[in-house]
Amino acid sequence: MTESYTPPVTSPQLGQGENNAGYRDWCQHQSETAPEKYTIRRSTELLFSVIVPVHQPEDQWLQECIDSVRGQFFADWELILATDCSLASSIKILQDNQKREPRIKLKLETGQPGISATSNRAANLAEGQYLLFLDHDDLLHPYAMSAFAETLQNHPETDLLYSDEDRFDNNKQRLHPGFKPKFSKQKLLSTNYIHHALLIRRSLFEQLRGFRSQYDGSQDYDLLLRAIEKTQYIQHVPDVLYHMRIHPGSLSSGAEAKPLAHQSGRECLNDYFQRQNIAATIEESPIPGLNHIIYPPVTDKSKALLLLLSDQTEQTQKLNNWQTQQIDEIVVCARTDLSIAERCNHFAKQSQADILFFADADLIPETDCIRHLSSFVMLPETGLVTGKLIYADNKLHSCGLIRGIKASAGRWHYSCLSQDAGYGGWMAISHEVSAVPWQLMAVKKDIFIAAGLFDEQYQHHGFEIDLALKLEQQHQNHLYCAKALARYNSPCPMQSETWSQQDFVRLWELWQHQMQQTDPCFHPEFSHYDESIQLSQHTERTLKGFGVFNGYDTLSYKLLWQCFQN
Repeated sequence: MTESYTPPVTSPQLGQGENNAGYRDWCQHQSETAPEKYTIRRSTELLFSVIVPVHQPEDQWLQECIDSVRGQFFADWELILATDCSLASSIKILQDNQKREPRIKLKLETGQPGISATSNRAANLAEGQYLLFLDHDDLLHPYAMSAFAETLQNHPETDLLYSDEDRFDNNKQRLHPGFKPKFSKQKLLSTNYIHHALLIRRSLFEQLRGFRSQYDGSQDYDLLLRAIEKTQYIQHVPDVLYHMRIHPGSLSSGAEAKPLAHQSGRECLNDYFQRQNIAATIEESPIPGLNHIIYPPVTDKSKALLLLLSDQTEQTQKLNNWQTQQIDEIVVCARTDLSIAERCNHFAKQSQADILFFADADLIPETDCIRHLSSFVMLPETGLVTGKLIYADNKLHSCGLIRGIKASAGRWHYSCLSQDAGYGGWMAISHEVSAVPWQLMAVKKDIFIAAGLFDEQYQHHGFEIDLALKLEQQHQNHLYCAKALARYNSPCPMQSETWSQQDFVRLWELWQHQMQQTDPCFHPEFSHYDESIQLSQHTERTLKGFGVFNGYDTLSYKLLWQCFQN
């Protein structure tokens, strides 16, 4: 550990956030609360080694990058800067800073070995337990290392740690915040959503033999894909602690800025699947940087049942809509004397199928909808799977459910244009979700039966959330498959669904602890008021602080229901 603490220089000051989705208000709130939130300044057990490969940044950018490290509230760090065909002015800046700061190390070499080799040379000088990677023109939040230290103190087993990020322009305005979920393996396979900031235990980095030069441009993605094969101890700090500078030629200016990086990313992803012996196909999305993973179709003798749930007696057309799908048996159930949960349970218990599909009979599937759902539901440790449900006016019905929205559960991005990517690719790529709607659900029969089927005490809503939570306790993940599409003939309703008080109260009575926790596929800074894409505003943050969103007794459940459903 460092023997003395050098007072930090003034960290580069960023301006206010963009006035979009509440980010300006959020940035102001972050600047006011960070000093109270992150209080760890020294550690006898932690030393962070900040790795910065230096190519040819503008002098001011490089100095600001260094100052963002020297200006950290947390003191136990070392900054290792390695040159990669650097300009003479850059080398002078490095040497001048080393004279002023004993915690700076330099690795000065001629030539242009590339970002991977340069980063590895810097890492060879590291003495810290964790490596923190920083681009030569980006900035760390002044309390970033304090936040990392706090998380590692609470979770000392952590091997990988990442935070949220945003970008800033020439006027230092903060833009395009990237609020991320907890670790989502399927999302990581579809895109490198982790990106910045990234910390890795040094011993794991050395075990992996560092970055690989053949994947320059996507070297961090390749490192992550190899790391998740070795560890499951991954933590996320839900706060914007890394700032990317927007300039031409950087991914911060747009995913289309570096097409070769996307190609490199698909190559290292293909390498991952080969190591895993998975015959997956990587399909490039129309949106740069996002990919579809096509898993092999189910080829064993598994049988599948599709139960179409209808409130109408006319069945012929509804059956015809699904006849082209790869399914062994299709049944339409129009028994309105039974609830949806009762109908599903009745047919599931009688079926001899291995895979069960439940669907709203009003849906019209697109080509290979069932095939894509089947390939996802057969993945290891997978519970429930859904696809993208779209209204006739191309607005989104759902692509999974989020716990906690409207104090119950909601369809985040509801009524958004379905062809858009959505926040962080929510609609465009496959990823983990905490629950799936009954309107399109796939599940293996054995785990459905083992979980006790749907709870028939729910009237209209909540039984699918209840099932998802029971399977989650059995370490089953739930997935949204972006390639499984189905459409309604009707346009998007003006108002979203409302829950009955009975269903609302039952969900809280059975799952109070889980309902009080932030959905792992969501972000605690997003609003729970409705299904739109908005950050929590001052009023909501205050109410959350007082526990208004938590139900503790029967009266609280009723008050919550009245607040969010009436």
